[in-house]
Order: sequence, then structure tokens, then C-alpha cells
Amino acid sequence: MNLNLHNKFTTIVILLAIIAAVSFGDIHVGYDAYTDWQNWSQLRLGIDTYLASSYDRTGLNNDFSQYESPEGLMLEEGPAVIQTIPGPGVIHRFWMPHLTAEQSFLVRIYFDDEPTPRIDTYSNTLLDGSYSYMAAPLVNTCAGGQVSYEPIYFQNSLRIETVNKPIPPDQWSRNRHYYQYSYSTLPANTTVPDYTGTLTTAQQQQRDALVNLWQNVGQHPAGTSTTSTILTTSAQSIDPCNSLVLADVTGPGLVRRLNINIDPCDNPALQGLRLRVYYDTQPNPAIDVAVGLFFGAGNNRALYTSLPLGTDSPDGFYCYWPMPFADALRVELYNAASQPLSIDGAKLEYESQPIDRRDCYLHALESSSLRQSTQIYHNILNVTGQGHYVGELLYLDQDSYSFGVLEGDEVITVDGQRQLLGTGLEDAYNGGYYYNWVGVRTNEPEGGYPQSATRPLNGILYVHRELGVEYARADQYRWRIADAVAFTNSIDVKIENRYGIYGARFTSVAFYYQLPHSLADLNADGAVNTIDLAVLAANWLQQNCDTCNQADLTGDNQVNIQDFAAFTAIWTNE
Repeated sequence: MNLNLHNKFTTIVILLAIIAAVSFGDIHVGYDAYTDWQNWSQLRLGIDTYLASSYDRTGLNNDFSQYESPEGLMLEEGPAVIQTIPGPGVIHRFWMPHLTAEQSFLVRIYFDDEPTPRIDTYSNTLLDGSYSYMAAPLVNTCAGGQVSYEPIYFQNSLRIETVNKPIPPDQWSRNRHYYQYSYSTLPANTTVPDYTGTLTTAQQQQRDALVNLWQNVGQHPAGTSTTSTILTTSAQSIDPCNSLVLADVTGPGLVRRLNINIDPCDNPALQGLRLRVYYDTQPNPAIDVAVGLFFGAGNNRALYTSLPLGTDSPDGFYCYWPMPFADALRVELYNAASQPLSIDGAKLEYESQPIDRRDCYLHALESSSLRQSTQIYHNILNVTGQGHYVGELLYLDQDSYSFGVLEGDEVITVDGQRQLLGTGLEDAYNGGYYYNWVGVRTNEPEGGYPQSATRPLNGILYVHRELGVEYARADQYRWRIADAVAFTNSIDVKIENRYGIYGARFTSVAFYYQLPHSLADLNADGAVNTIDLAVLAANWLQQNCDTCNQADLTGDNQVNIQDFAAFTAIWTNE
């Protein structure tokens, strides 16, 4: 179709009327969200992530037995609606404390306004891995919490119902109903697999691939490569205020893995050496974090393996987060200590390859705070731009035996409006009841009072509490991959520390992906305006062409209504 520029603009204006009916290309939010490793770094166009939880709607600490309907803290027995969600969408995660799940709360889920629920069971059945195909390792128990990562799709709507159990006023009760459902809504007109209670052959194959990935956690999620380049750094010492360069590469390319070997793990190098990563010509590092904090290493922490990050591998610590770069990459270890520090070796593996306009750059931010008298939050991340949040490591300790510090709720604010509100610090990391140090369940893999418990997406690396000793500590992590929290303008991530003593110490490392430019800035002048719209119009309906790549926002090798939908969604939010 050969249109002049005026007609192209006219066509685009007309298409505004049908923009709501357009999807944004490939959607990876189910099993394939984990196994499609390179997709971890790609922009989540049109996907909004939420959290339905039992948080206290009044802002107090009664984070249980609270529902969409009836409103307010519910102490009496009776039916309740947990959440009504418009589709299309998918539930990524369902969590409860282990003790709560064992109270057999009704879990009844209605799809697309149907009169009969397609899921009609109880919490103990669903979360102990005995419901339908929903089983280990995607359903597991960890440190006082139980969680299912089995994706549940819905096309038009979803309604989750339960029956509240009676709770004596002002008394602790096993009937307190704590819950969290992490879910995403997808672009309008996205077709999702219909939930039937069984898996199709294709879905079963996807699930099998994910189970294999989880059972072999610690190996690279994308397997080995025959085309990559591995840069090896030998054991050596680094002088104070000096850097050891691990990679200095011109792009474009994609880092597959980074290994750093420091032994013993409690070496001062873990705190004195800082990992710094620079992209392209940016003067400031996108990552500038102490090695021990970045990897979760040392300081009595357990050796562990998780999907993107770990400390237990033949090559030492590993980072498997994909790290695209367009023009250049520089990775170095900087010695911030006052004495020489040594490493036992390092490896960086990368592919020399073009990257997509939707590829975001990996960032990591280290943040520390001491709780003051007026402070109620520890800030984990507060940034502007466009990208998605993929999780954090959180380290906290205080000079008190109390574990009340774990009462703090997570609060994530997206684009200044949408909020994800949690029910407790240990709940955010899929634990429960102070990581099984209260309301102890002895029938867990690590038993009661675990010092560590690690899983592919979450875990505790070290928990310390000793009667008579005025000290308490908890180090933990959680990764959000399928349920990554996308943001268009800004994201603010924080955790309450108001329940810690004055002087309680919080340190976090936030991991997030961010576009180095606005996706809609088609002429790369730093602004999104009608000039960019003209670039889109000039390439309208082009296919498989090298010169129109800048206007191909969805990465499908053509410029059409889907690219215009993406452009409009970004422009209207900037």
C-alpha cells in the first residue's frame, strides 16, 4: 500500500479509534516467561502487575482477613470476595503462611462471569501440591510460607472468593486469613490459553521445561552457547582506589553470565570490592554495588543457587541476568578499601549480536539506612524512566532479640499511582510467621527455626535469633520474572521499618531493567513529540527492512498498528 505522508497521518488518526483493541506483540507471562531467558530484559509493553492481598486498608497492622467485599477487618464467619479482576490476565503467584494454609480456607475462582467456579478447593490442598497438575517444584513450602507459581490465565474476568473463619476480637488466632495473589493484566484483545484444569500438550511441554530448569537451578537458564566469547581474569590483587577491568567491549552485545571467585567467602574483599558496570558512553555506572551484597555472599550466609543469581557454582559466584548493551560495555572491580584486596579469578561471557529497541539495561542499586525516630520506610528503589523491576536482596539486623522488625509491609508505587501493598516483610519473600520461628510448622524441608532456606525465586540466606542475646538478623531475596513490575514513568519500592528499633540497620540491592532511551523517541533527540510520529508515518507498513527498524517498536519486523499502539501508550504517559 503506497500512501503519501498526508494520507499516512490521516490513517494513523483514524486508527486511534481502534487502538484499545490492539495487542503489543509476543506476551511471555506463563511458564515460558522463565524459560525464554533473553526475554527477561525486554520491555513489558502493555503489561500491568498488581498484588491482591489481605493488607490492612486503614494503614494499621491488621494485615489479615481483609477483602474487597465486605470492606474492613472481618472477624465473623461468612463469605467474602478476595478480588475481582478484569481480563485478559494471569495469576503468577499464590501465597499463604503455612499455618494459614493448613486451616483449609476455601479457594473458589470464577472465570469470565461463569456461574460455576472452575477452581473449587481449599488452601491446604492447593498449596501442598496435591491439586490437579499444580505440584512441586512450582508449588513449594519455604520457611513458614507456602507458594504456588503455577500460572492461571483468564480471558475476560476473574473473581476469587473464600469463606472467612471466626476470629476472637483482640486475640491471636490461627483463623487469621493472610494471603497474596500476584497477577498481571494484559493488553486488550490479547488471547490467552483457556484454563480448564488440565494442560494441553504444548502447555505440558512448557511446564516440563520449567520444572527441568528449577530442578537444575544453578545452571544457565539458556544452556550453553557455541558462539559466545569468554573473557577470563586470573587471580590477582587490586590496590586501594584502583580498578581491575573484567571486560571492555564494543557493542552491540549481550552478557550471558558473570562469575567472580573469592575464597573464603568471608574475605573482606566481599565488602571492599565494588562491582561496577558501565553501558555505552554513560559516565555513571548502572551497577555500583559491593560484591558481597550484589551476590548475597559471605557474612555467614548460606551458599545458594537461584535462577538469576547465586554463590554456589564451579566458577564461584554467578550472575545470569541478561545484560544487553548497544555500543559498549565496561565491567570492573573497584577497591574501595584502604588495603589491597584479592580475587581468585573471574569470567564474563557475552555474545556479539544486535539488540532490540525493547531491550532494557540491567541496573542494580545499593541502599542503606538506619532507622530514625521519624522513619517508617527503608527505600529500596526510586527511579524515573521506563522499564521493569525484577527483585531485590534485603539485609537487616538490629540490637534487639525482637523479630517485630519483620512486621513491615512492602509498598511498590508504579507511575505515581498504582500500588502493590503487602502484608509483612517475611511474606514478601514467600516465608511466613517470622520465617517459621513463630507458629512453627515442623513438617517443612528445613524444619522449625531454619537458619536458611533457599529456592529458585526466593529464600532466606541467614536468620539469627538467640534467646538472651539482644540481636536479630534476617537476610533474604526474591526475584520477579514472570511477575516483573513494569513502569512507564517511575517506580518507588520501599519496605516498612517502623517496627524495628531505633538504629535498626537495613541494606538492600534492587535489580531492575531500564530502557536507555524512551522507546517512542524514534529520532533519538531526547524528546517524544510529533517529529517522532512523523518518523513512524514515514515508515508506515514497511516490512523486513533495515532502515525502518527504528519505527518497529514491537520487534516483529514490520511497522503497523501495533507499533502505533505502543507509541501512543508511551507518548500519553510521558
